[in-house]
Amino acid sequence: MLNQVLRKAVCAAFLALPLSISFATEAYKSAADVPVEVFFKRVDYRSLVLSPDGKTLAAVVPLKNRGNLVLIDVATRKAEVITSSDRFDVASLEWVGNKYLMFRVADGQDASGRFNYKGSYYYDVDGKQVQELESTDGDKKNNIHITSILSHVGGDSPVAIVTMNGRSKEFEDVYTFNFKTRRSKLMTFESPGRTVGWELDTKDRPRIAIRDELRPAKGQPQMTTYWHLPIGAEKWEKIFESSSYKDKVNYQILGFDNDDRTLYVSANLDGRDKMAVYKYDTTTKKFGDVVAEDDIFDVDQSSASARLIRDPDPKNRKVYGIAYQGIMPKRIWLGDSPAKTIVDMVNGALPSTYNSIGLSEVGDKALVRSSSDVEAGTYYLYDAGKKSLELVLKERDWADPKIMAERKPIAFKARDGLPIYGYLTLPRGVEAKNLPLIVNIHGGPMVRGYHFESWGRWPEAQFFASRGYAVLELEPRGSEGSGMKNFTSGWKQWGGTMQDDLSDGALFLVQEGIVDKNRMGLLGGSYGGYASLQGMVKNPDLWQCADSSVAVSDLGLLQNVTWSDTAEYGDAATGGYLANEFTKWVGDSTNDAALFELRSPARNADKVKGPIMLSMGSDDRRVPLIHGEKMRDALLKAGKQLDYKVYPEEGHGFNRDVSVFDLYHRGEKFFANCLKKK
Repeated sequence: MLNQVLRKAVCAAFLALPLSISFATEAYKSAADVPVEVFFKRVDYRSLVLSPDGKTLAAVVPLKNRGNLVLIDVATRKAEVITSSDRFDVASLEWVGNKYLMFRVADGQDASGRFNYKGSYYYDVDGKQVQELESTDGDKKNNIHITSILSHVGGDSPVAIVTMNGRSKEFEDVYTFNFKTRRSKLMTFESPGRTVGWELDTKDRPRIAIRDELRPAKGQPQMTTYWHLPIGAEKWEKIFESSSYKDKVNYQILGFDNDDRTLYVSANLDGRDKMAVYKYDTTTKKFGDVVAEDDIFDVDQSSASARLIRDPDPKNRKVYGIAYQGIMPKRIWLGDSPAKTIVDMVNGALPSTYNSIGLSEVGDKALVRSSSDVEAGTYYLYDAGKKSLELVLKERDWADPKIMAERKPIAFKARDGLPIYGYLTLPRGVEAKNLPLIVNIHGGPMVRGYHFESWGRWPEAQFFASRGYAVLELEPRGSEGSGMKNFTSGWKQWGGTMQDDLSDGALFLVQEGIVDKNRMGLLGGSYGGYASLQGMVKNPDLWQCADSSVAVSDLGLLQNVTWSDTAEYGDAATGGYLANEFTKWVGDSTNDAALFELRSPARNADKVKGPIMLSMGSDDRRVPLIHGEKMRDALLKAGKQLDYKVYPEEGHGFNRDVSVFDLYHRGEKFFANCLKKK
């Protein structure tokens, strides 16, 4: 009955922002009608955050071609513009109590394609003033460099517990910081040193420190150590350590329960292949039973975004569950709770989406974001007293779920028996039979590249599915997040068994009758760009074409180009990443010279048969332009078909709208020419 009440109370609209900009939303009959410029435009509204008292909603909205900050009064629905910059974007924001809002700014359109923070500020709600913490010039005297907010006192208090680079430019300490007086007090004078992360207990005491150890020598891993401070003690004790090679037991700390003794830890103990969440007793130094695990993926922070679900009441903070990204977003409950009751009610009203819920401190209101494979993201306001959900806004008004493509989990066994998982997005309204295929390959490759919800700045699967292609996105061996065996079996297998996994996935779809073997192409950037090129070299009769961007073309260059940003990770004593982790995971240009010769696409361009589209960024420091130039020269010398373009003022991944739109216009035409012709 309660869910029926909720459903009926979903309103048609929540607010209309009184800004000078309006957006016309066209109703498209099918996804095929949606232009490139609409698919890949920036999200209009993002980063919605409800104040702890549930009275004010903060959001980043489009204004002056940038993302600027507004506050909306929940009761009156009136919006107040806080920033109106035409130079920087508000990149992140966080409430400190009900009266202060800290935010960081960045140039969201710079060549890196990432938010490189330029400065930080806070807004005083009562004083209606924006105050500077850290200047956008980065070197201003008296800059206050807050790296994160760990906790805040709550209510109307201006006090937060923060990490700051106060005593060191490189490492962090924990401070109390008063946003009203701008005064801080060091809480971790006796820290273990070289700290790169902290965890508070539920009484806001620094209890866990994460320390970055020096690499002892070349050929040895760099260690990360975890330190614990017992309540009332002065001396820190080391409790865990993890290797940068990721070849032993790995640890990630999720946080304390409200007894401030029990710690939730992700680890792969006792030879376990995949990381699971355990309870750890900080007094006895013993692990308890597993409380969360997954058959397919690691349950951890880095790859699965695992987090604790707590009671929102700051006086309780009890852990009631764990949320993480499995094959689909998932919650594991550790018992009944007020939070679970609200989640169940919202899920009953919105049963076809995953609903993330940000509760106010007293639990009477919540901001709900619902999303799925076909739902790009819709915000609602939940009111416990009214038992209602009110529609706030849609992130992409044009993306009607009824015309979007479904995204299905897929699993198969590679030729050596290793299980491989991923997602298959199929064009809507078309029989899943003998379709042209695009294999979209993620970068890294030592990351988990894909989740069930594929929306983002580059919703490639949805775009190419709208153009009639089946899109396969896999986590081949070497990817993190699918267990230790998957990860370690990819060592020194760039262009080898890692490449075979991609081929095996495509051939599995051919065997199932879904895909036409004669119409299969490759798509990817960075490592995905490398694998796209290498596929055309290793299996020239399997793949018709490849669309490759910011691509590694020569494994030797990847290690030896001194002007890349990865080369900066080195140090004179041990050689850093390229002389250690790289040699273990990819290889060494001297000791593995024959392997690098075989698996470098630019050295084997004569083997290519089909056309290649290759796009590079002029300012790329991760994979410098020389990779593209060497591949271009080799292909042209061998007389191969090549569409080559360098995008000016772009880095490792394109970010300016004009570049992004042009890239996908070219890609749309390229795949139409090489895959749609039978």
